[in-house]
Amino acid sequence: MKHLLLLHFFLLSVASAQEPTPEQVAIMQQEMACADGDYSTKILVVEDDPLSTGSSDNPLVGAKIVLKPYSGEMKEFTSDSNGQSDEISLMGCDTLIVSKNGYSTLTLNSGSMFPPEDVPLWTIKLQADGTSSVNSTLSNDDSSSQSDITTQQNIPVNIETGYKGFLWGTSIESNISNNFTPLQLSSSDSLNKTFSGKLGIDSVLVRYAFADSGFWKVEIDFIIPQNKIEEQISNFRRLEKNISSVYGVPKMLNQKESGVSSAFSDHLNQKFSRAFYRSSWDVNPAIIELYLNGNVLLPNSDLSLFSGNFSVLKLVYYNPDYMHSSQKLPEKEVIPSIFDIY
Repeated sequence: MKHLLLLHFFLLSVASAQEPTPEQVAIMQQEMACADGDYSTKILVVEDDPLSTGSSDNPLVGAKIVLKPYSGEMKEFTSDSNGQSDEISLMGCDTLIVSKNGYSTLTLNSGSMFPPEDVPLWTIKLQADGTSSVNSTLSNDDSSSQSDITTQQNIPVNIETGYKGFLWGTSIESNISNNFTPLQLSSSDSLNKTFSGKLGIDSVLVRYAFADSGFWKVEIDFIIPQNKIEEQISNFRRLEKNISSVYGVPKMLNQKESGVSSAFSDHLNQKFSRAFYRSSWDVNPAIIELYLNGNVLLPNSDLSLFSGNFSVLKLVYYNPDYMHSSQKLPEKEVIPSIFDIY
C-alpha cells in the first residue's frame, strides 16, 4: 500500500512535469503512515453498569459497530448473542463508532487507541447514563488495564450549526474531533487548524479557520491532476452533483472555459487551457462554495515554459454571522486634489 501511494504521487508529478506541492507531500507522508499497522481484532460490547458490584458485565446484543477506514468503503458490524463482532481489520488511522439504542455512543481512532499488533479481543463498555469507558487491549492471558475516554454527546451535525459536529463560533482552543490527521504546515498560521485525510475517494487538505468570534469557515483543498483540464472539470461536476443531492440546486452558477483545447500541440508556442467554475448554495445561516480555477499549460511536456501548480479545486463551508475580526483595516490613503498638484 505504501509503495503504491508513493508511485501514485511520483507518476502524477512526472506526468505534469511539476514538483508536488508541500501539501501534496504532507498528504502523501500521512497516507504512508496510515497504511502501516495492519492488524485485526474482535470487538466485545458490554454494558457498563456503575451500580453493579459484580466482576462481569452483561454483553450487549445487536450493538452497531461502524468502521470508517482512512481509505476505503465504510463497513458495519453487529454484535452477536455474546456481544462480540466478527473479526475487524484495522489500519493506523481508521475510526470506529460503537452505538446502541439507549446507550452512549463512543468514537475511537485506531491509531491512538489500538496497539500495533493483532489482539484477540477488545472490550468496549457503553453506559446508559451518557458516559463511556473503554478497556485497553486484553492480552492472551486475559489481563487488562482500564482507561476512561471522554466523548462529546448530543452534538448536532448539520451544516446549519457547524461542520461535522464542530459548532460555529467555537474557540480555536477547542479540540476538533474528526477523521482527519492534524498537520503543522506553518508555525505562523495561528488562526487556522490544518488536517489531511480522505473525503470519500478524494485526498484533501482541510483548514478550520477562526476569527475573533470563533470558528467561521472550513476550507477543503482537493488534490487534483494538474495536467488534465477535462479531469479537473469532471471532479468539479461530481462534487457539485453530490452536494446538490443534499442541498438542492445551486443558488449561483458561474462556468467559463477559454484557451486552447487538449488537441493543441505546438511545443514552441505553449498556451493555457482554462476553466473557471463556481457554484454556491445558501443553507441559512451557512453558505457553501465550490470553486475550480483550472489552468493547464498545453501541450503537456517535460520542457514546460512555466513550472508549478496552476489549478485549484476548493470546497468551502462558512457562516457569515461569525466573520468578525478586531484587526483594524488600513487607513484610506488621502490622494491630493488635482488642483493641489497643478
